[in-house]
Amino acid sequence: MANTTFNGPVRSENGFTSITKDSTTGAITIRPNKPSLAGQAVATVATGATNTYAAGISINNFTGGAQQITTLPAATVGTICTPAQSVDTTGGTAFLRFDCAGTDTFEVGQVVESRATNAVTFDTSVAADTTLKFTPANAATNLMSLGSYIYFVCYTEGKWTVTADLQSLGNGKTGAFLFA
Repeated sequence: MANTTFNGPVRSENGFTSITKDSTTGAITIRPNKPSLAGQAVATVATGATNTYAAGISINNFTGGAQQITTLPAATVGTICTPAQSVDTTGGTAFLRFDCAGTDTFEVGQVVESRATNAVTFDTSVAADTTLKFTPANAATNLMSLGSYIYFVCYTEGKWTVTADLQSLGNGKTGAFLFA
C-alpha cells in the first residue's frame, strides 16, 4: 500500500476506513470514526476546579459558571475516555479544559469544530499539543450543550485522538474549542 497525499476533496461511494499498522508486527487495526461505548464504565463526576477522569464515560455537568480543568487518564492503547455533557452550558464564560496526563499529547491533525464571530471554524492539533479547551458564551447558543460527547481514544501509546459529537439546544453559533 502506498502513502498518498490529497489536495482537494476526497470522495467515496462506500465510506472510509481508517487503520493503524503496527510497525513491529505489521498487524492492522481498524480505527472507527466514533468508538463503541459497549462495556465502558459510567461515572458521574462532580464539576469542580480540577478533576481527573478515569477510562469510560464521565457524565459532566459543566455549565460555564466556573472553570473546570480535567486531566485525562494515561493514554494507553485501547483506552477510551468520553465526557458526556449532562446540562446546558449557558451559565457563564468560564472554560472547560481537558489536559493530557504526564507526557501524553494529542495526535497531530485532530480537528475540532469551533465558532468565531458566529461562523463555523475548525482548530487542528499540532505536535506537542496537550490541552483541548472549550470556552462557552453566556447564552443558549453554544455549539456544545446537553447531549454532547467528546471521544478521546488511544490507538498509539501516549497519543489521544479526538472526535466530538456536539449538540446544541440553541442555534449553535457560539462557543470556541482550541488545542494548545
